Amino acid sequence: MEAKPKKQRITSIDILRGMTIAGMILVNNPGGPEEATYAPLQHAEWFGLTPTDLIFPFFMFIMGITTYLSLKKFKFEWSTACALKILKRASLLWLIGLGLSLLFMLCRGTEDPLGHLRILGVFPRLGICYGLAALIGITVKHKFLPWLIAAMFVVYWIMLVTMNGYAHDETNIIAIIDNAILGANHVYRWESPDPEGILSTIPALGHVLIGFCVGKFVMELHDINDKIERLFVIGAVLAIGGWLLSYGCPLSKKLWTPTFAMVTCGLGSVVLALLTWLVDKQGKQGFATRFFQVFGCNPLAIFVWSDLLLIPFGIYNLLGDTSIHQFLYDTCYCSIFGDKFASLLYSITYVLINWAFGLYLFKKKIYIKL
Repeated sequence: MEAKPKKQRITSIDILRGMTIAGMILVNNPGGPEEATYAPLQHAEWFGLTPTDLIFPFFMFIMGITTYLSLKKFKFEWSTACALKILKRASLLWLIGLGLSLLFMLCRGTEDPLGHLRILGVFPRLGICYGLAALIGITVKHKFLPWLIAAMFVVYWIMLVTMNGYAHDETNIIAIIDNAILGANHVYRWESPDPEGILSTIPALGHVLIGFCVGKFVMELHDINDKIERLFVIGAVLAIGGWLLSYGCPLSKKLWTPTFAMVTCGLGSVVLALLTWLVDKQGKQGFATRFFQVFGCNPLAIFVWSDLLLIPFGIYNLLGDTSIHQFLYDTCYCSIFGDKFASLLYSITYVLINWAFGLYLFKKKIYIKL
């Protein structure tokens, strides 16, 4: 990883990306158990959409846009330097995910951690989808990308319909393929099928390519009003189209159904349009925008830091016979507030602690990238 200031950043993209990172830290770190967590801060059980379900797909949508921006300097042409950069970043994302998983298992004293290491997950999905989307971006003519995305979605939908793809158990074709290729000990243990499994990578890649196309359709315009209008139109078409198609293909984050990708990309485009109008055009920046910008300028660094911080906060008892997590939630917050509000307060506290780390990097103009 290299740390150096970037000459120019698009503030609205930084803010939206920062909102997703802050959101992921918030929902991934509740103070109490699931029953003590407010419903909007939980994922939909199987089908449906909650505010929490928007966070990760928004980040992947933004990743598609920034992939387009990063490849512009290579003129979207194949070169050894470009291919090596893509391979390096994709590999590092995957390795970070594997490294974090292995570290947590070692800290918890898991027997045979390598034999139970989850091969896929959030960071591996980011690495795979970024790498493939970037390679497609420099090898396939961009005018064909919408057709490629449509083909991916249709093929995946057919597989879901004809191969028991909507089952919430190990008979699902997604689970069958994951267990056959990766092994039952190397997939997500808490639910079947794995929400970041092999097959669902197909629509997830289409998701990132939608972001790539939005980046192309918007950045080729020069007038900011035209950019805002196009973001709104694309977002509305995707969101409404995905919602209408959901009657035949249900929305599901855990399956990453094509309609889920369409609706979340559409909503992400609308939110980006609003931020572009508010921040880039109107120039309105206050504490809220600055708060999320801190997260957005170093998204991966802060997210990795938030994971590493779980070790001293939750795994080890650094306060005698209790952990920092237990002390804050049980002793401080639950003694004053109800379980659910105490859980939310802990999540907010954890977000603020990680924001402080990001603020230090932001003030020092340190932007860490892979």
